[in-house]
Amino acid sequence: MKYPILLSIAAIFCAGCNKQALSTTQHKAVPTIVILGSSTAAGNGATPPDSAWANRVQATVNKSGIKANFVNLAVAGYTTYQAMPTGYYAVYKPAPDTGKNVNKAIAYKPALVILNFPSNDIAEGYTDTEILNNYAAITHKLDSAKVQYIIFSTQPRDFPDPNQRMRLKTINDKVIAVYTFHVNDFLNQLSTSTYSINPAYSEGDGIHINNAGHAIIAKATLKHPIFLSVVN
Repeated sequence: MKYPILLSIAAIFCAGCNKQALSTTQHKAVPTIVILGSSTAAGNGATPPDSAWANRVQATVNKSGIKANFVNLAVAGYTTYQAMPTGYYAVYKPAPDTGKNVNKAIAYKPALVILNFPSNDIAEGYTDTEILNNYAAITHKLDSAKVQYIIFSTQPRDFPDPNQRMRLKTINDKVIAVYTFHVNDFLNQLSTSTYSINPAYSEGDGIHINNAGHAIIAKATLKHPIFLSVVN
C-alpha cells in the first residue's frame, strides 16, 4: 500500500525538477561577444555596412531573437599592440588603447573575444616574435579571466615586397601551431598563390576585401566550433 504513495511523491518531485530545468533554460544568460581588431573587423571594404563580416555574423546569430550581444571595439589601423593589456609598455611601439584593448574587452564580462588583426603588424615591420609575444600576453589575460577566444588568421595584402606577402603565410602558420583550434583560418581562401588578394575578393585598394571576402570570413566564423559553443 505504500508504493502508490511513494510513486506519487516521486512524480511530484520530478515535476518540480522539470519545471526548474525549464526555468533555467528559459532564463539562460545571453552571452556577450567582444571583437578586437583593425579595419576589416571595423567593416572597411564592405558596402553597405551590413555586408561586413561582423555585422553579417551578428545578424545571422540574432535573426530570430537576441541570442548574443556583440560589442565591436575594432579600430582601423590598429595592430596587436593597441590590444595589449593595460600597463604594457614597449619603446617606440604603440601603447595599449585602454578603451579598445583586452582589459576593456574583459570588462564587458564576455563569453568570447574575437581577435582580428590581419596584416597591419606586418605592414609596420613587427617581427614574428613580437606578434607571437603580443598574442601570448593577450590570450594569457583572457585565459586568466576564463574567457574563450578566437584568433582570426592573417589576410592577403598586395604588399609590393613578396617577402612581406610570404610573411602573411609564415606568421599564420606559427599562430596555428601555437593556438590550434582557437584559430579561424581563411587566409588561403582569400589569397592568390603569392598571398596577394584574390581579385574576386579585392575591394580595390590593395589592403581590404570586398563584400564577397567579408562573406567568406562570416561563414567561417559561424562554423567555428568555439563560436558555436558560445551561441548555441
